[in-house]
Amino acid sequence: MKRKDLFFVVLFFSISSLFAQENTGEYVGREVANIISAVKGANPGDFIVLPSGRRYVLTQEEIDIINGRFDFSDLSGVASETTDDGTEIITLSEAHKVFVYPDGQSTHMLRTAGSFTRFMQEYVERYYILGQYVDILGNRHDAGPNGSPRFYVFRAGVQIQTISDGANDVQRVIVTVFNYFGENFIMRYYSADGFEWGNVRGGTFVPIGEPRHLEFDIE
Repeated sequence: MKRKDLFFVVLFFSISSLFAQENTGEYVGREVANIISAVKGANPGDFIVLPSGRRYVLTQEEIDIINGRFDFSDLSGVASETTDDGTEIITLSEAHKVFVYPDGQSTHMLRTAGSFTRFMQEYVERYYILGQYVDILGNRHDAGPNGSPRFYVFRAGVQIQTISDGANDVQRVIVTVFNYFGENFIMRYYSADGFEWGNVRGGTFVPIGEPRHLEFDIE
């Protein structure tokens, strides 16, 4: 996976894909410039104005992420709500929500290329090991192919689940990406080394919990 250093907040907020809060009430924050340095010094409730004219309100978590001081492994202090089926929805920002299911699985839904890049660099790539994709010819790649979507905005889903062979449990991270700088791909990371996926023989590790289909919000 190519790492790209995103210096412009315009990439972080993926202007074409975000719908900031409607102007239905008074904002307690102030407008800050749409640049990294300004967002780093912002306060929660401050906002940037997107080229569309919409306001994008910043959260404390988002400001901490941009400053490199947010701990993605501990979301206990982040505002959340619980649905009727027991799923906890944690909102880090307008661009990043986390769904924690009753069976222990979780999914990060990301709406901007910048938020995805930071989450990958500061959490997934730091704590998990990339599993190689094996193609039909036996060649190994960092990512596997993903079909073109019917939408043209960036979207990514990062599913974290536990797989087990009955004696050992391993965490598997499935990264599904659409329209990331013109690319669509799937990657898999693991909490242990030696895992491959794709055109390989079926292994003894199977998921614990319910299989889930990602539903992307493409508004």
